[in-house]
Amino acid sequence: MLLYLNLQNFALIDNLSLDFFPGFNVLTGETGAGKSIIVGALGLILGERASAEQVRTGSEQAFIEAVFSPPRGYPAFEMMMAENGLPLDEEIIISREISLSGRNLCRINGKVVPLVTLKNLGSFLVDMHGQHSHQSLLKTEQHLFLLDDFGDAEHARQIILYREVFSRWKKALGKLSSLGKNTDERAKQQELLKYQYEEIMAASLSEEEEKSLGRRLAILDNLEKILLTVHKAYTDIYSGSNGNLSIIDRLNMLIDEFSPLQKIDPRLENYVNLLSGVSATLSELGHDLYDYQGSLSYSPEERGDIENRLEVYYRLKRKYRAAVKEILSLAEDCREQMETLKDSEEEALSLEKECSELALQVKEAAGRLYELRKATALRLTAGVESVLGDLGIEGGIFSVSFQALQTPSATGAEEVEFLFSANPGEDPKPLAKIISAGEMARVMLALKSILAEQDRISTLVFDEIDSGIGGKTIQQVAQKMAELGRKHQIICVTHSPHLAGRADHQYHLFKEVRKGRSTTKAKRLQGEERLLEIARMLDGSGSEITKKHAAELLKRKTIGDD
Repeated sequence: MLLYLNLQNFALIDNLSLDFFPGFNVLTGETGAGKSIIVGALGLILGERASAEQVRTGSEQAFIEAVFSPPRGYPAFEMMMAENGLPLDEEIIISREISLSGRNLCRINGKVVPLVTLKNLGSFLVDMHGQHSHQSLLKTEQHLFLLDDFGDAEHARQIILYREVFSRWKKALGKLSSLGKNTDERAKQQELLKYQYEEIMAASLSEEEEKSLGRRLAILDNLEKILLTVHKAYTDIYSGSNGNLSIIDRLNMLIDEFSPLQKIDPRLENYVNLLSGVSATLSELGHDLYDYQGSLSYSPEERGDIENRLEVYYRLKRKYRAAVKEILSLAEDCREQMETLKDSEEEALSLEKECSELALQVKEAAGRLYELRKATALRLTAGVESVLGDLGIEGGIFSVSFQALQTPSATGAEEVEFLFSANPGEDPKPLAKIISAGEMARVMLALKSILAEQDRISTLVFDEIDSGIGGKTIQQVAQKMAELGRKHQIICVTHSPHLAGRADHQYHLFKEVRKGRSTTKAKRLQGEERLLEIARMLDGSGSEITKKHAAELLKRKTIGDD
């Protein structure tokens, strides 16, 4: 249910807040006062696209905020909230920011969300009827659910039975699909798995070998440079060359020069020890460099062997688009799948039999559900056409169209669509193709009246449902709206005093001019103010006779008598 609506710098409104209540709420006022602005703002809250033109002149940004109490015990709504990471709080706060720069933000309970999320949420909160398009009954996919909701207890049981057998059938098909569609395909799959497994295992891959081969190839590619560098280091450090003393020779000469001096100054002993340690370390390094030189060897055969072996790694990595570790894991997966497939033939035969049996059960359950839906459709059609007559659409035709599906779905073996014709002799057409906003709103009102007990959308908005009707018809519409208000929250924009008189709560919208600018204001009417507004709506005179008529209309709300 809608609890609160606030608009800032939106269209003609600078700042306006409205509290809404359970039951039948009406918005009244002169043409152009801003009633439809409220409906337009609600449309934005429910996911309609925004435009920079909706920002009030002179402002950079418009802001709209609405507070709802969430529907309870509605699994589809709870699933949608969970899928979008939205908690089920006591209130749902939706806001829209519309800026001249084009940056528009949607928030649900403070979390920024895409417009499609807002639209999905809005479909659970409000149904709008009249000049705007946010109408669940224009969405063909909703018609089947509405029809099923109208069904009796046997209808409901059959839906549960169908869903159960359909679910079992889909699960069995899924298991069978995981084994392969048929014996030949499973054999081909096993052959492929065997080939991949044997190819990988025959290659004897290992991450350590791949790294080792790569290092050895790098050494061979740089062998000459390595030898020259190592030989120079060995010569400079250890052996010397061309009459040049090595580093070790020069160190030893220094040690010989320092040794006798330490007897003169004992502090030099530490330097002698350090020089001796360095000499010993360099001597060991010289031996290591000599051994390293001896270990370096090269043969064309070795290089060819390394390159051939690495080609095995490159080829398999290219083929499987994976590293060595992942290829080895793939081999293990192939082995496990081969074992599964080896034992799957008997299971597949059993599943094929189960799928055939369940397919027959699905067909039978779908057929029984179709018959119940046809019977429910006849009752719904009769009820709606009866109410349409009361609402001034005499001879209006409402029907339910069934279109068989090639393959059963989770909801049955047919699609459902509501059709309507306002004129006898004219073929009914889909609701979405009804042109008259007045007719559309009355069809919606008829359907909502019939489906009131089952309809989970608690708030219904009607924008000028009274357009083009009067006399007894408008009185009947008023009565139906009042009755519907006992089950739903109704918000209705109207010029009709009959509708306003039947409402539980009434807001009057009007324009004020301040500092040369018009702005829309609203006031909740009670008592004498409400009587005067309904009198204005009757003929604008405010005469005693008109006031008396207005009082009679308000009295009808109290006693429920037309």
